[in-house]
Amino acid sequence: MLREAKEDLLEGINIRFRTDGSIFNLRRLLARTKTTEELILELLFADDCALLAHAEEALQLVVNHFADAARAFGLTISLKKTEVMYQAPLHGTYAPPKIYIDGHQLNAVEHFTYLGSIISNDATISKDVDHRLSKSSSSFGRLQKRVWQNHSLRLSTKIQVYRAVVISTLLYGSEAWPSEGLPQPD
Repeated sequence: MLREAKEDLLEGINIRFRTDGSIFNLRRLLARTKTTEELILELLFADDCALLAHAEEALQLVVNHFADAARAFGLTISLKKTEVMYQAPLHGTYAPPKIYIDGHQLNAVEHFTYLGSIISNDATISKDVDHRLSKSSSSFGRLQKRVWQNHSLRLSTKIQVYRAVVISTLLYGSEAWPSEGLPQPD
C-alpha cells in the first residue's frame, strides 16, 4: 500500500547522511563526498504513520496519495485519530495547517507523541524533557517501598535498580535530542 501511495511522489524530507560511518561529524556531513541523500516520506512503527513534507500544499498531496492508496486496498483512515502538525521555519510565523481527507479537516496539534517522544511544533525539546523528568520521577516514586525503604537490599542492588529503571526512563529518546536545544543551567 505504501509503495502505491509513494508512487510518483517527489515530496517529503531529504535527509543527507555519511556513508563512511562518520555520521556524527557535522563538518564532514557538509562535505559533498561520501554522502548520500534519501527522500523520506513517512515514519512508520507498528500501526503508526507520520507523513512528512516541507510545505502545506506538499503535505496535502502526500495525504491525498496516502488516502487514495488506503482506499484502493480497502483500508480506512481514522479521521478522529489522524492529526497534523506544522513546524514553522526558525523565524517564521506559525499558522495551523489546513489538511483535508475526503472533505474532513484534520485536527491541527501543537505537539504529538511518536515512539514515546514528544515532538513539538516549535521544534524544541522542552516538552519531551519535561515528560521524561516526570516519567522518571514517577518510576522513582513507585519503587519507594519495594526498593528504597527495603532494608534487606544492599546499596549496590539499589543503585543497579536506579540505573536500570530511573535513569533509563529519564534518558529514553535522548540520543535524538539536539545538543543546542537542551535547557541550560542558570
